[in-house]
Amino acid sequence: MSAASTLAAGLAYFALGGLWFTPLFGRQWDQAVGFWRPARWRPALPYYLVPLAGCMAVAVTLGHLMERMAVSSLGEALTLGLVVGAGFGFAITSVNALAPNMPRPALYAAVTGSYHVLGAVLCAAGHFWWRG
Repeated sequence: MSAASTLAAGLAYFALGGLWFTPLFGRQWDQAVGFWRPARWRPALPYYLVPLAGCMAVAVTLGHLMERMAVSSLGEALTLGLVVGAGFGFAITSVNALAPNMPRPALYAAVTGSYHVLGAVLCAAGHFWWRG
C-alpha cells in the first residue's frame, strides 16, 4: 500500500474516533470509565497523539495484510477489516474492560469495541479506495 493510502486510512480511523467519543457516544464512554468531564476541561496533547499513533499502526498493519493477501475487491477489504476489528480490536477491548477499576465494563466494551470494529473496516476500505 502507498504511504498516501496508509496516511488517509489512519486519519479516517482517527477522525471517526473524534466523532465516536465526543458527540456520538462520549457520554456513554464517560459513564463506562467513570469519568465526569469538568465544565472547562481540555484534554492534554497525549489524549490525541496516542490514539492517532494507534490508528496509524492499524493502518500500516491492515495495509501490509491487504498486500500479503492480495486483496482485490472492496468486499475482501471490508471482510478483512471486520475480521481484524472484531478479532483484535473488539476482543482486546473486551478483555481490557474487565479491569477492576472499570465501573461499567459491558458498556465500555460495547462503545470502544464497536469503534474499533467500524474503524478497522473504514481503514481497510480507505486502503482499497486510496491504494496507489
